[in-house]
Amino acid sequence: MAGGEHGQRRVATLGRGVSIARALVAAAVMATGLVLSTEVASLLLGVDATAASGFGSRVLVACCVTLVVVGAVLLLLRRWDRRSLTGIGFTGLRADASGFALGLGTLVAAGVAMLLALDVTGVVSLIALDPVRLLGFLGANTVVALLLEAIPEELAIRGYALTNLREAFPPAAATLLNIATFLVVPVLALTLQGALAAARGAGDQILLAPAGEDPIVYSTMLTAFGYLLICARDATASATVWTSVGAHLGWLTMNRLVLGGDSVQFEMDHLGMLLFFAGYATISVVAFSWLRRRHSAAR
Repeated sequence: MAGGEHGQRRVATLGRGVSIARALVAAAVMATGLVLSTEVASLLLGVDATAASGFGSRVLVACCVTLVVVGAVLLLLRRWDRRSLTGIGFTGLRADASGFALGLGTLVAAGVAMLLALDVTGVVSLIALDPVRLLGFLGANTVVALLLEAIPEELAIRGYALTNLREAFPPAAATLLNIATFLVVPVLALTLQGALAAARGAGDQILLAPAGEDPIVYSTMLTAFGYLLICARDATASATVWTSVGAHLGWLTMNRLVLGGDSVQFEMDHLGMLLFFAGYATISVVAFSWLRRRHSAAR
C-alpha cells in the first residue's frame, strides 16, 4: 500500500514537473519569437526594427512573431503533447468568434464607461478628437496588436501553458503559475535582447522592464493583466482562448488611445490615470468572473 502511494505521488510530481516545463517552454517561445522577429525585420529593412514607426515595418515584425510562435506551438502540440488545437481552447469558428467579440467588447465597454465616469467627475477631460485619424488608428492598431501580441501570446500563455498547468494543478495554483509564466516572457525577451546587443558591442545592460518603465509598476500591471486574461479564458461555456485574444486586443487599444494617441487626447493627472486603469480592469474582471460562475452553475 505504502509503495503504491509513493508511486502515485512520484507520478503526480513528474506530471507537475512536465506541465511546468511546458509552460516555461511556451514563455520561451513567445520571448524568442518577439526578439527573433525584430532581428529578422531589422535585417530585411536595413534599420533597427524597434525604432521603425512605419505601418509596413510594424506589420512585418508582427507577422514574423505570429508565424514563429504559432508554428512552434503547433509543433509542441503535435510532437510533445500529442493533442490538437481544440485541446488548448480553439473550440470552433462560431464559439471562437463570439468569444473574441465578448472579450473585445467587455474591455472596450469597461474602458469607455470608466472614461465617462471620470469625465463626469472632472478627473479626466477630453481635449481633442479627430474621427478620421481615430479610424486609421483603430485599423492599423488592430492588425499590428493582433499579430504582434494578442494572438501569439494568448495561444502560447493562456492556451498552451494554462491548459497544461490546469491538468496538473488545482485551479488556484494553476492560475498563479500561469501569471508567473506571463511575467517570465518580458524577462526572457529583455535578457535575450541584452545578450544580442552585448554580442554586437552595442551595450551590456540587462533590463528587468522595458526602457522607461519602473520594474515594480510594470510587473504589478502585468500581474493584474494576466489575471484578467485568465478570467476571460473562462468567461464562455466553451472556454475558448479567443475570448482572451479579444480582451488582449481591447486592453491594448484602450491603453494606447488614453496614453497619447494622436487621434484622441485626454487631460489627466497620475491619479486619473491610476483610477482609469484600476477601474476598467476591475470592471472587466468582475464581468468575466460573473460569466464564469454563470456557466459553471449551468454545467
